[in-house]
Amino acid sequence: MKTSMKIKLIIKPLLFVSSLLISFSSMSQWGVAYNSGWGNRGLESYPNFFKSIDYVGDGINGHRLDIYYPKELKINLNNLGVLALNQQYDKIDEVVSNFKTIKKKYPCVVVIYGSAWRGNAGKDGSLHHIKDAAKKLLKNGFILVTVNHRSTNSHAFPAQIHDIKAAIRYLKGNSEALNIDPNFIAVQGYSSGGHLAAFMGASSYLDNFEYNGKEIDLNGSLGDHLDQNSDVQAVVDWYGPTDLSKMDDCSAVVRQKRNSDARIAFIGGPVNENKITIQLANPITYLNPKTPPFLIFHGAKDTAVPVCQSEMLHSALIEKGLSSKLIIEEEGVHSGTNGKMFAKKNLDIMTNFIIDHYNKSKGISYSD
Repeated sequence: MKTSMKIKLIIKPLLFVSSLLISFSSMSQWGVAYNSGWGNRGLESYPNFFKSIDYVGDGINGHRLDIYYPKELKINLNNLGVLALNQQYDKIDEVVSNFKTIKKKYPCVVVIYGSAWRGNAGKDGSLHHIKDAAKKLLKNGFILVTVNHRSTNSHAFPAQIHDIKAAIRYLKGNSEALNIDPNFIAVQGYSSGGHLAAFMGASSYLDNFEYNGKEIDLNGSLGDHLDQNSDVQAVVDWYGPTDLSKMDDCSAVVRQKRNSDARIAFIGGPVNENKITIQLANPITYLNPKTPPFLIFHGAKDTAVPVCQSEMLHSALIEKGLSSKLIIEEEGVHSGTNGKMFAKKNLDIMTNFIIDHYNKSKGISYSD
């Protein structure tokens, strides 16, 4: 049997449902394994993960995600790529067989990096801020997923939303093969990633939306799992913009420090000339009775995204009778560079929020 055919037969049962084939030549879809799973920033390695899965199937960097599994699985998924490259087929078969016997489904948290929507390769650093919280979630039986999206350097809104929704559909469409509970997927993000996370929550259970005569397809048509929904069950928003038309309304400091306006690239033109588009790009626009619970963090000294952005979102959620908790860190700055935003107390609040809402979804009383 040829080498490429042998690997195809070994890898296919593990990674995909029967409709999706993988050959050795496309092994890069899952990535060559190496110990960089916490973001290449001097953090300790974590072995139990699949790296650089192409969730759309078009081969571009902006459509890649990594999946981190709880250690209780007791198998080193990270070794698959190395074993394949070294042609250790018997050992690959052993790993595949072990993985296939696992029937448990794990809740999932999707993490989105911040980059002013410009980055298309930030997933490798997505867990840097929350390393300790990530460990706690993994210990409590959660799968973590870090995801790339396309850059506004080449694609304007709603491309980034369509990407994250396609990633969610991919996870749900392959939930059996990937041991993911499709009924509980939380999403969290930082800055522009917080905006995308908030948008994912606000637009859950919606397909199309019209504002002042302009209609938007919220889900897009990327990937092979259009039969799946992209709804999420909980949102953690770290200092994300939520009403792009009012970024400067509550902070002269932000106005003075703004060197370039990322909103222009994001919506595809000047803000004052695209008022309808900018409203369609606002998470607040889509709040509805099915919007999932929100946990929002913001620094009072944020000079990139003013704290009023989170205050407005929180107020809008509460006014609609939706679940929201807002944590304002008085000494917090954008990206948490002074250590205040991602202090242990805030990370504990975050992990407890996610665990609590998962337990509630299963009818379990929460206790930490």
